[in-house]
Amino acid sequence: MEKLSVLGDLSPQQFLDEYWQKQPVVIRQAFPDLELPFTPEELAGITCDTNAPSRIIVEHGFGSKPTPWQDKHGPFTDEDFTSLPDTHWTFLVNDLERYVPELGNLIEPFRFIPDWRIDDLMVSYAADHGSVGPHTDEYDVFLIQGMGKRRWKIINHDDYPKDIIPDLSLSILAEFEADQEWLLEAGDMLYLPPNVPHYGIAEGECMTFSVGFRAPSKQELIQNWVESFTNTPAFKQRYQDAQRKVQLSSGEIHQEDINALSKLLLDGLHLQEHNLTQWLGKYLTETRGDHSQNEKLEDQTKLALAEGYKPNDNYERESYLRFAYIESQDTAIIDFFANGKHITLPIEHKKTIQQLSSDYYYSAESLSKIITNPDFKTLFNELIAEGGIYPAD
Repeated sequence: MEKLSVLGDLSPQQFLDEYWQKQPVVIRQAFPDLELPFTPEELAGITCDTNAPSRIIVEHGFGSKPTPWQDKHGPFTDEDFTSLPDTHWTFLVNDLERYVPELGNLIEPFRFIPDWRIDDLMVSYAADHGSVGPHTDEYDVFLIQGMGKRRWKIINHDDYPKDIIPDLSLSILAEFEADQEWLLEAGDMLYLPPNVPHYGIAEGECMTFSVGFRAPSKQELIQNWVESFTNTPAFKQRYQDAQRKVQLSSGEIHQEDINALSKLLLDGLHLQEHNLTQWLGKYLTETRGDHSQNEKLEDQTKLALAEGYKPNDNYERESYLRFAYIESQDTAIIDFFANGKHITLPIEHKKTIQQLSSDYYYSAESLSKIITNPDFKTLFNELIAEGGIYPAD
């Protein structure tokens, strides 16, 4: 695989071998020609006009009874911004690529890591000395300096004080003594593995983009998997003991009962093992958050979405809409997943599915063969109706 410019002199595999989930690294001028598609004022306008997840964090608090490190969640009004102090505050917007699609170009260079691992693009606008405080994140992140300067300080060892400041809505480390720091300027990038304590402070007005990566916890996976099947008829079966013998002590839970209850529980899970792969494909491609933006579309676009697929049209996919596939090891089929939905296709469509999963633009010609599959056509029309796929200009 050829080297990617955003990694400097590192090839993707070198980066994965030497740094990914191992140690931080700064890449100077990873994005040397980065152009911002909005001003800070226009960024604020996005959270006033949409449901984009957003927060304002003020280091010295706000309101009639200010306390350290207060945060406020959007949507916001113009007054929320005009009432802010001159310094020591930060404004954050998550899922930005869904509202400013051209910013998908900041995510594209990192697709040597599979799409299901990429979470979202966040932007942080900070006034002078603005910060979100010293903290840790449980996921990998690339921090790209978009404008201005930000000084990053980190603790690059595991033996550090882990107490957080009590009685805050934010998880901010009570003590932080850095052993490494860098000043990032526009175009520079810092990669941080999970759980590295870090503290970014704006030196003057600045804007930083964060490409975060999804890392499901064991608890999250188990809970969501179990919830996906516990309401099925097979899980309505109750414990039975038609051959019960008289028990001398009413308080004892007999080992035979333990064994029978354990079997009832484990058999229920084993019944679902064959569905686990399909469930993972659906779960990892589910679109999270609010994407109901059809009311903002022009009437002509709404009509095109309602009419569905047209043979001579080209189409585009929204960057938030995940496509993925799993190639079966023992059958001639391929499992295709999109936005939590699943269909199976003949293996002959593998090359097309690979292209659909990698690209965001689909010509009429590239869709002409696979669209003849009725399951795919139904799914494609569902995605069009939801607004994740739309006619290209």
